[in-house]
Amino acid sequence: MSLDQQPTALASYSGDELAGGSLSHHARFIRCWSLTGSEQRVTCLEMRRALFCIAVATFGCKNLDAKPSPPFEILVRVESDPGRPLGGAVVVVNARERGTTAADGRARLSFNGNEGDAFDLWVRCPEGYMSPTKPVPASLRRIADPTKLPEYDVSCPPSQRSVVVAIRAENGPNLPVVYLNKEIARTDASGAAHVYLPSKPGDSFELMIGTTEKGNEKLRPQNPTAPFVVRSQDDLFIFDQKFTREREVKYVPKVAKPLHF
Repeated sequence: MSLDQQPTALASYSGDELAGGSLSHHARFIRCWSLTGSEQRVTCLEMRRALFCIAVATFGCKNLDAKPSPPFEILVRVESDPGRPLGGAVVVVNARERGTTAADGRARLSFNGNEGDAFDLWVRCPEGYMSPTKPVPASLRRIADPTKLPEYDVSCPPSQRSVVVAIRAENGPNLPVVYLNKEIARTDASGAAHVYLPSKPGDSFELMIGTTEKGNEKLRPQNPTAPFVVRSQDDLFIFDQKFTREREVKYVPKVAKPLHF
């Protein structure tokens, strides 16, 4: 019940019980019910403060005026590749979204708690990027330098990588470059060509330089291929192939020598 509902019951306690031996607090409590207006509000407020001090006697009344500790702050930095900050990544703690990275890839988060409290940071990357499969362990702590914050780095690599293959076909001008049975490029007069293939990290693919067109029957080797594996970064591969042309062997029939008797 509130103080307004049971004045007589509370007034029945002794001054020592109410205010740790302070009879003045007890007297103020009795008096506050007979006052009106602003006097009653001021006196009763003092009495409530005294009663609250008794309830938290182990902490002392002086703690009522103590300033609360500032919240703990951390800095989360997200990059797609080293040196490439990523905005739009959502930071999640205990299934709750706590912030989103800005264009500079950083999110500043604040927490209430105690020094040393540990928790997991989950990051949900924007579309086109792969989110981490494991959380980043974090904890609440303060750094001696007030201008700095505890920092946690997270990587959100692109879900697709830019892959370029440069073809150098010596003695192989005007040859088709084939991927999945489809021509995607053709060598120039010097035998050079290049192809661009966006691919997922870990994917593998194969390219072929075709020699089945008319006039290329004598090229060796025939339809050479090269395999490639996409790494976790944008990459440039070289398909270097040397061709030779098989010489035609002309058959010259032998002329029979006349017989002499």
